[in-house]
Amino acid sequence: MREKLKDLLEPHKIHKKLGDFLEFLEDIIVLILLILLFLLSIYALHDIYIALTKAKVKVYDLIPKFIYLFILIELFRLTIVYLKERRIDTSLIVKTTLIAVLREIIIKAPYFKPLDYVGIAFLTLILALMYYVPKYIFVSEAEFELKKKPYQLKTKRVVKSKRKE
Repeated sequence: MREKLKDLLEPHKIHKKLGDFLEFLEDIIVLILLILLFLLSIYALHDIYIALTKAKVKVYDLIPKFIYLFILIELFRLTIVYLKERRIDTSLIVKTTLIAVLREIIIKAPYFKPLDYVGIAFLTLILALMYYVPKYIFVSEAEFELKKKPYQLKTKRVVKSKRKE
């Protein structure tokens, strides 16, 4: 009994068991989030159906509801990517944020002041840069590897020839 307890209390085994337990709790939390996102999506679809069955429906009132559904779908996809790959896809988060900002612009654009448009333009520019700069300028983690030997430039040796005078 004492040896089992001593064997269990070794630091690397405690860390492994604690890490496994915390990953299990994390999976439960993500599963609960997935269920809530699914229920919100069903509710949003029901809301769109109710709005479409009304006699006088304005397209302007339906657009934010459809975009809200797209935001929920993107969040659902983000959690699925997280469960599969155990990483958060920042480009997907930025795309979802852009969709949410565009939804707010569509809803509240008639009530904006001129300075609000400047702020929205700046926010959209920053989000676009956050999406495109890492994707097309920096090297992705999958392609990055450390080289064993430092890179050496190969140069040609230039020999000066003597002129005949």
